[in-house]
Amino acid sequence: MVALLTSEQLNVLVLLDEEKNARSTKDDLVKTKLIREQNVVFLSEAFGTAPPNEADIEDLLDANIYESLVKESYAKELEGKTLILNANIPRIAKRVEAAFRDLGIEFHKTRPTRLLLKKMASDPKTIVTEGSAKRFEIVFAAINERLERHMARAANPFE
Repeated sequence: MVALLTSEQLNVLVLLDEEKNARSTKDDLVKTKLIREQNVVFLSEAFGTAPPNEADIEDLLDANIYESLVKESYAKELEGKTLILNANIPRIAKRVEAAFRDLGIEFHKTRPTRLLLKKMASDPKTIVTEGSAKRFEIVFAAINERLERHMARAANPFE
């Protein structure tokens, strides 16, 4: 996708999860000169001075909020079952995937995401806590700052 967009002379920034594969993806993109290193933002930047070793977009939400979205969106499948999340798994979505696997239920992140969007439209205060709002603000500020620097060059990505 990055190759396609940069070939069209578009201003491209990449937002990546914080994980081992994402770091190697960034290295590959930079090494092959598809994008400048400063045009890559990692989600872990949203956590300020104490970033987690791993983070997905779901981790910008408070864990208890995401868990409640999961439980509500999978209420039928979870009826009569106890969802046990392993706190040693750093990313909330991976915790949920493992817990669902233990229960023999297939987990799709799209279900809690659809519920999130519905609740954001009707009552965002039930979803966006002060902490998650701050994390989103930090990510958007990083994206905006890097995009402004990129556009200020007003040139090819590598000139």
